[in-house]
Amino acid sequence: MVVAIQPDNYGRDDASAPRWARALHAAGHEVRWVDVRRPDIVSQLRGCAGFMWRHGHLPEHRQIARRLLPVVERELGLAVYPDQKTCWHYDDKLAQAFLLEALHIPTPQTSVFFDRDQALEWLSSAQFPLVLKLWSGAGSENVRLIDTRATAVRWIEALFSSGVRSLGDEAPGPWPSRWARIRAAWRLVRRGYPPAPEPAGLPWEVHRNYVLFQEYLPNNAHDTRITVIGNRAFGFRRWNRDQDFRASGSGKIDYEHTQIDPAFIRLAFETTKRLCAQSCAIDGLWRGSEAVVGEVSYTYVSWAVQHCPGHWDRDLVWHPGHIWPEDAQVEDFLVRLGG
Repeated sequence: MVVAIQPDNYGRDDASAPRWARALHAAGHEVRWVDVRRPDIVSQLRGCAGFMWRHGHLPEHRQIARRLLPVVERELGLAVYPDQKTCWHYDDKLAQAFLLEALHIPTPQTSVFFDRDQALEWLSSAQFPLVLKLWSGAGSENVRLIDTRATAVRWIEALFSSGVRSLGDEAPGPWPSRWARIRAAWRLVRRGYPPAPEPAGLPWEVHRNYVLFQEYLPNNAHDTRITVIGNRAFGFRRWNRDQDFRASGSGKIDYEHTQIDPAFIRLAFETTKRLCAQSCAIDGLWRGSEAVVGEVSYTYVSWAVQHCPGHWDRDLVWHPGHIWPEDAQVEDFLVRLGG
């Protein structure tokens, strides 16, 4: 059996493709290396039984994956990892807001607006602080705590006008008057249009004409990251950054499995089941006494999962031993392929 793999590399000890290839070869299968950037990618995939590609959150990955993978799965009929049920909502907080609500998966209260006036009207009675999120961004890079109504209004005005590329260190200033804008433009003309500094964020991704606010959940000094692969759940706690409410990207990981609350393990298995996902990582938080999902992701840092001292099965029985997530993914993928 031939399985196509697109190479990937996301940093230190974090490339899935080589481990997938080793596991497939060990099971007696052939690997065909492909390049999704080439115009003949469909021809490259013909004759294969499956296709594996760990695509990341960068726009250049996303623009290919969202167009190619549905064709590979639905029209070519290949088994795909990740399949559409698993990944269509990846790194898309807008899609996840609707999806998790539709599936009755508990989350912080989330409000999405595509109309400026409706957002401002809602804001007049909102309770602060609020969490502002852009639809994309990994490691909490586009997540910000909003303490005042005035700050929230400035972000709304920016998002429904010129847009923003990231949630930087400072909120946008008040939108200048018409005459102030004309005077500023005239000064630029006289000076010969000096180049503007490159704004922070991805250079070709502008967020515009929406705003997403989420309820702030106090008393969460850490989140609980549970990663489900098939019938296995791996878990660790991530402590918040210094003087910050965000845990994702902090690097402060606690692998003591006895400290993981079983409520988050059950929630992760149930979330994965409702999503019909091959794999799913949840960011678990407490909303009072209720375990909720802050965000889901089909992909994760491989070594962080491998460092877990064991995993739980669906009956919450603990199985000691380190496992590379790619080995578990291939094991399940081959079952799906009948090999």
